Amino acid sequence: MHRSLTVALTVRALEPEDLPDLHWSGGSAHLRALAEAWQRTLEGEVGLLCLQASNGRLVAVGAVDLVKEPDTGELWMLSVHEAWQSLGVGTLLVEALEDVARRAGRTAVQLTVEDDNPRARALYERLGYTAVGRRAESWPLDDGSTYRTMTTVLRRPL
Repeated sequence: MHRSLTVALTVRALEPEDLPDLHWSGGSAHLRALAEAWQRTLEGEVGLLCLQASNGRLVAVGAVDLVKEPDTGELWMLSVHEAWQSLGVGTLLVEALEDVARRAGRTAVQLTVEDDNPRARALYERLGYTAVGRRAESWPLDDGSTYRTMTTVLRRPL
């Protein structure tokens, strides 16, 4: 027997008081990066969204940088709680961030995906993103070291 369950999710701006609820999203270094991104929302440089379940828990978070590339929104820091993956939450998050970029007058969006994350890349390609290049990236880890990786840049017109 196949049954379905409909769950209401609210897409909204992330607020500083939400940060403790995102402990699952990548550790303290990621939470610091989200706090820094939130500061940039005050200047209109970044759109920072979360998806909230009806019980108040956050199930996804992501940002769009509106100044990194001319006419392009750069999606980054995308994270979906492990228990909510493969349920359409990532699609909803990406579409909401694309709407932020569109309302800000951007004509395209892009993002990067790590080479060892074929599941995420398949999602982005299903959403119409195509590879346009490669990029070396790095970010700080909780232990003070730096994580380095190769990524593919994916782009889509709005």
